[in-house]
Amino acid sequence: MSSQVVRRYRWALLMPLSFSVITSVNAEEKKDWEINLGLGAFVSPAYEGSDETEVMPFPLVDITWKERVFLNPGDGLGVHLYNKNDLTVSASIGYEMGRQEDDSNALKGLGDIDDAASANFSVEYDLGPVSPYLDVSKHLGGTDGTLVEIGIQSRVPFASLMGKTPGQFENGSPKGLMFHMGLSTTWADDNYMKDYFGINNRQAASSGYSRYSAGAGFKSADLEFGARYPFSENWAINAQIGYSRLLEDAADSPIVKEEDQFSGGIFLSYSF
Repeated sequence: MSSQVVRRYRWALLMPLSFSVITSVNAEEKKDWEINLGLGAFVSPAYEGSDETEVMPFPLVDITWKERVFLNPGDGLGVHLYNKNDLTVSASIGYEMGRQEDDSNALKGLGDIDDAASANFSVEYDLGPVSPYLDVSKHLGGTDGTLVEIGIQSRVPFASLMGKTPGQFENGSPKGLMFHMGLSTTWADDNYMKDYFGINNRQAASSGYSRYSAGAGFKSADLEFGARYPFSENWAINAQIGYSRLLEDAADSPIVKEEDQFSGGIFLSYSF
């Protein structure tokens, strides 16, 4: 599963935390710890550009301490450097999953791309239910590549769409169905594109693909839609689907069998 896909899917679990954007909560009522745990099933392409899919269990973990320190599968372990006046600036250390040659027969002869740590930096500005953001991720090993994601996301309770005021449980968590939508594009540098989409002379000789040079540029355009339904103060069902369209040199790579990439998952989560 692509690490970028995992990063996007963090919103499936973080949606309950975003409710504070829509509903005011007194500072005295806020807890030092916000913990959300879950488990579900996830369907995604076998690799970026694959026409095969894989199904795997997927744990959801999101822990926040005093709205400053956080841990989640998308961003890793990090801190909000600035979190005031609707602007959030964050830095974190995460984990980037590589790519294994045996993930698909289409990758035979290309070799493995090693897993690596990543240094992540993000900026998000809250405009109510809509938030533009910028994510930068530098791989510390593996491809040694850099990804820059620019996008906008929206988190809206279904009740608000119907012109009603969203309700709350006794512990302050939101009641009712909540939607998340996001639109983004991702730029990748030469290192990332060369390793994930390029074919060098050695790989061409061992795989049968023609040599291909992939350079820096916009790698993909992405769209996702999610929903969360809490059926008690602590338990909720989360679901999300995503669509990614490979672009430019990524789309033209010989290893890309399908430019249109779909993914989805459903999860059960518990917050306390």
